[in-house]
Amino acid sequence: MDSNYDRTDKYSILEYSKQLLGKTLEQAIAPDVIEARRGKGRLGQLVEEYFFGYDVNSNPDADFSDAGLELKVTPLKELKNKALAIKERLVCTMIDYDVDQNKSFEQSHVYLKCAYMLILFYLHKADVPVQQLLFIYSVLWQIPEKDLLIMKQDYERIIGKIRAGKAHELSEGDTTYLGACRKGQKGDSDVFYRLADGSRSQMPAPRRAFSLKPQYMRTVLAFAEKTGGQGSFNTPSLDFGYGSHLVEVSELRRKSFEDILLDRFKPYYGYTYDELVVEFNAPETGAKSKYFLLANEILTERETRGEDVTKTDEFVKSGIVLKTIRINKKGRPAEAMSFENINYFDVMQEDDWYESRLYDIFTGRFLFVVFQEGEDGQVRLLKAFFWTMPAKDLDEASEYWQNIKNAVKENRIAPESFYKESEHKKFHVRPKAKNAADVTANPHGGTVKKYCYWFNHDYIKAIVEGQK
Repeated sequence: MDSNYDRTDKYSILEYSKQLLGKTLEQAIAPDVIEARRGKGRLGQLVEEYFFGYDVNSNPDADFSDAGLELKVTPLKELKNKALAIKERLVCTMIDYDVDQNKSFEQSHVYLKCAYMLILFYLHKADVPVQQLLFIYSVLWQIPEKDLLIMKQDYERIIGKIRAGKAHELSEGDTTYLGACRKGQKGDSDVFYRLADGSRSQMPAPRRAFSLKPQYMRTVLAFAEKTGGQGSFNTPSLDFGYGSHLVEVSELRRKSFEDILLDRFKPYYGYTYDELVVEFNAPETGAKSKYFLLANEILTERETRGEDVTKTDEFVKSGIVLKTIRINKKGRPAEAMSFENINYFDVMQEDDWYESRLYDIFTGRFLFVVFQEGEDGQVRLLKAFFWTMPAKDLDEASEYWQNIKNAVKENRIAPESFYKESEHKKFHVRPKAKNAADVTANPHGGTVKKYCYWFNHDYIKAIVEGQK
């Protein structure tokens, strides 16, 4: 195929890429010239070679280096309601533990490759040859300055662990937008690496790659949908986001994103619930969400005052989970902690723990806001902190996921099949339904009661006590 575009011009490359939209690669190119490829990333390689007409290589520069543009080909999945959703995180580049720890963010391959990208979205279908998968959207995406500042902080946190010989403790929950995702199964190709003093690491680390988290990619997908899948996002011409901004660029140049948010809570440590209601002119309510609503008031400032913090630009892009914890007089959490309902259809289709929905939830970044009931009966703001599930707990969570998967697969969706809180594990399953009639579809036919992922009381207590 003739590659009739200007390799030095981002917009020429974008316009050329639109020839793929609504087509498969086989439809866009004579099918007999495409050689079958195996392994992940193969569709991207075929697009590079047969559509854009350049040889696949391992050059650390951006794919279209003369235009300063990286090509990324990434899958979407179709939900039951026919809506499209991000299937997986967007891998930017592999992490080289030996080399990358000596590079600044601006020198890194992830910055050089991903600051400006042409992203081609295609619809994933199982057991369909890659050349027969349909391309949906083409987006030219420049990462905004504010997002780059947060990603720089993410990068430095990842590199800091590597330099400290703790690459084996890396988790996607460590960071906000830029993750360090696993590549390969547990124990597969774990490597020792060289530290700054010339010694080797004491523990091997799994292979990982820098990636843009699925939550961040949902922002890109939302932009693609808004522009009909043929848009160009660059910060000088357009400010696109889900909602208001929690922090400003000027703040991020002085402090980390997390410190900015935590510093908003610190002046109010020790305040009673009633005092906080007065301070923020918040409505008094008996609803279970009243502590969450107060935390929301503290987090939002200036023009965002009173808005739902979970819908702000930073929370949507990061997927940060804000949870409030109330500790009673005896030092025990008043409630276990619930998450989303189990999607039985998704669980049925999940074969890999690292690609499961529960892994995405549990490797997220949590912001916990703790309220403590005193002997006088007053509930006070105790502390706020960010938390990431430790690797050893994730190992237990993988067994929890496997238990759920086996029960769903074998059509045993009932309390006796799942972890119970009385077993004193870290996690359990129980309903969070509105009433007994609140049911959902069973993959095996008919309907079944809704069940939910939960943290146990004891686990929450241990998390809070671990934050001194």
